[in-house]
Amino acid sequence: MTKAIGASPKTILDESSYKGIQIRKHKHYSSIEIFFTYKGVKCRETLRMDPTRKNLEDAANKRSAILRDISLDKFKYSEYFPDSSKVKIFEGSATKLILVKTLLDKFLCQSEKQTKHNNLSPSTYNGYRKIIIGKLIPAFGEFNINAITTKEIKEWIYSQGCGAKTIRNNLSILRIVFDDAVNDGLVLVNPLSQIAINRLLRQNSEPSDYEVEPFTAEERDTIISTATGQIRNLFQFGFWSGLRTSELIALEWSDIDFTSDTISISKAKVCNVIKGTKTKSGTRKLMMLAQAKDALLSQYEITGHTGKFVFNNPNTNKPWANSNKVGDIWRKILQLAEVKYRNSYQMRHTYASTLLSNGENPWWVATQMGHVDVEMIFKHYGKWIPQKGNTHGYELLGKY
Repeated sequence: MTKAIGASPKTILDESSYKGIQIRKHKHYSSIEIFFTYKGVKCRETLRMDPTRKNLEDAANKRSAILRDISLDKFKYSEYFPDSSKVKIFEGSATKLILVKTLLDKFLCQSEKQTKHNNLSPSTYNGYRKIIIGKLIPAFGEFNINAITTKEIKEWIYSQGCGAKTIRNNLSILRIVFDDAVNDGLVLVNPLSQIAINRLLRQNSEPSDYEVEPFTAEERDTIISTATGQIRNLFQFGFWSGLRTSELIALEWSDIDFTSDTISISKAKVCNVIKGTKTKSGTRKLMMLAQAKDALLSQYEITGHTGKFVFNNPNTNKPWANSNKVGDIWRKILQLAEVKYRNSYQMRHTYASTLLSNGENPWWVATQMGHVDVEMIFKHYGKWIPQKGNTHGYELLGKY
């Protein structure tokens, strides 16, 4: 666009020679726009003047003065553009005292209310709280909401030294907070929208060090034999059912059908609160393998006659409050068994790899694991899948 509508030949100019300057055509007139960045925000202001050579030079000089004042930290939006809507954003008294910590505290308060009304799981709320208190407030809490730029966020990402997934989880909260601030008119843009997060994470985040490392049959048997009582039953059932720990501690006797040798999985327990399974596909009918059935029959003699839940904490003889308590005992048993430590979730991985190594159909294994398809099966357990497998999985009851 190099020619203004209705302009005389003297006003036909090429604005490309003026950096940060552009001629804009309107229906009945033309104007000049200048571009600059202030506090990480890309600003564009319109000057209602004909794009003559003199006016273009004046606009270029004005932009140079703006950039100079910004570099000297003397720029005041209202002095250059008193009628601009951005004056309120950058200089309004209502925003001067708003710190990022205030917005993060507000987000956490709203999340707590959602949790109380069962619109947010307790585990999700606890995850938010840990990220906000442990990561975001120390890094950004004392910044004015208009003072955070892409530079600060990038530097923080560079300093983390953790996996991409962890950084994305942390940034997701910050993104929501700034999106709300934009919607409320407190800031013009979300600084995260100006960062190519995926590319940045590929360059700077550490690869995840978590590995699927199933226990060998010998290790599995050693762990089970080292445990006693309810803990032995819990771990044996865990190894031969593939349930998540939150599903294990939520299991009720009413979910067990010894006639058809099936188990109905429909809930999980997190932070002493019963909720639905992790995913929709997690609600499933699980085939009861022989070793899992043996563990349940043994456990029935302890809790089956009077209790609601299958597994209790033997230290309190009450239902487990959360999976962390199971993890504490798990660590002690592995020390006693002198087995290399892996977290208790590896029982689930051991279950899956055992089935696949014995030729079970990956699709069938996916249904038992509560996966919506076989993507996760091939991603995590592909090396345990033989070239030819069982077609149905219904020979399992006495197979192992």
